[in-house]
Amino acid sequence: MKLIIKTAAYLLLLFLYSCSHRSSKKEDHKVVLQVGTYTLLQDEYYYLKEKLKRNHQDSIQLLEEIRDQAYLLAFANEHRYDTINELNKRLDYALKFYIAQVDGYLWNKKVKPKLQLTDSLLQTAYKKSAFLYQIDLIKFSDKDTSTLQKSMFNQNQFNNLKKITPKGQFHQITLTYPFLPYGVFTTQLDQAKINDIIGPFETDEGVYVMMVKNIVPAPLQPYKDIEQKLRQAITIRMTNKYVYESVKHIQAETKPKFYDQAITDLCRHYDQKEKKWSSKVDSMLLMEYTFHGNTKQFKGKDFKEFIQYQPMFFGSLQNTEDVKKMINTHLISLFLYDEAQKLSPENDSEYLLFKGWLRNRFYINYFREHVILPHIQPQQKAVQSNFKMQNDSLQQQFLIKKEKEEYRQQIDRLKTNYKLVVDKMT
Repeated sequence: MKLIIKTAAYLLLLFLYSCSHRSSKKEDHKVVLQVGTYTLLQDEYYYLKEKLKRNHQDSIQLLEEIRDQAYLLAFANEHRYDTINELNKRLDYALKFYIAQVDGYLWNKKVKPKLQLTDSLLQTAYKKSAFLYQIDLIKFSDKDTSTLQKSMFNQNQFNNLKKITPKGQFHQITLTYPFLPYGVFTTQLDQAKINDIIGPFETDEGVYVMMVKNIVPAPLQPYKDIEQKLRQAITIRMTNKYVYESVKHIQAETKPKFYDQAITDLCRHYDQKEKKWSSKVDSMLLMEYTFHGNTKQFKGKDFKEFIQYQPMFFGSLQNTEDVKKMINTHLISLFLYDEAQKLSPENDSEYLLFKGWLRNRFYINYFREHVILPHIQPQQKAVQSNFKMQNDSLQQQFLIKKEKEEYRQQIDRLKTNYKLVVDKMT
């Protein structure tokens, strides 16, 4: 059986922070590339090079891509991409998403420094991992978790409960320190003895109670052989524990009230084939919550905006519980973004570099969608007709080739419109 902390806190390779070369503040603001009104400063240049290194082994090709992007961004400046609402929304949602992530801005500033593993802690964990815990585990079906958590169980009560527990809710398991995934939600196992009752304790999957049936020696490898594995397990426990407690804190602060019938109706009206809602859902009240002491409403139109601009979400738009989790993800991001503002991220050079890079990515993608792709869409229809939809792979190869050709033509056209003023890249 497997428990997972179901937040969006574990995925997003696109938005991982890359370290960039640092230099003096004076050098950071030195212009290394200027095309038209677009300028690339030295610190931005180093940051961008680190990002693009992942896709380029050839340094000459890397510099050429940076120059090409400069022409696109000069076009974006002239056509005031910064005033396009869609792009501003995408940037806003992406920044909220990034800030709320493990390895995101808030995490690295406030949490990561507290999660350092010392040699002493690892040695203690190694000694504890020398034992195997044989456990009887019961999952409660009762939704009244507050009552269950206040309950006290002795050995006889546990055994009586075990007799009436449905088969699917009773499990016999074995665990070793740090007792994942259950060690995320309770520390009672750390000092447990035979016949100890652990819990009831709440998890993101429900409420559980355990009984330690036996503790036996476990095969123990040399410390050096399992040090890295042990380090990873403890880090997972500490990380997941913080995420879980943070989510509980946010729920206590925001006091979300979900309107289940409205959410069910929202799901029912979603057309999976057309990827849109089949009826008007904008005015549906899906949730109320507290923010800065005021009651706020989250309606159907807000959820549609979330789906349109959120960089990543999980689940089905036709499943009530999945949609409820998506709404909760939005609330968590909103709260954590507000918390991050207390750290003045706009005065943080690393944050500003990331924000600028991300904004430019949206500008470049917007240029692709609105300038490049419209030129190859007629060819796409011709390709579909010629191949008669019999070979998707050939179609895809052909269209990728055409898009690259159109991209090159657009860059050449931009080079005649925008002057290369400065180029000191090396």
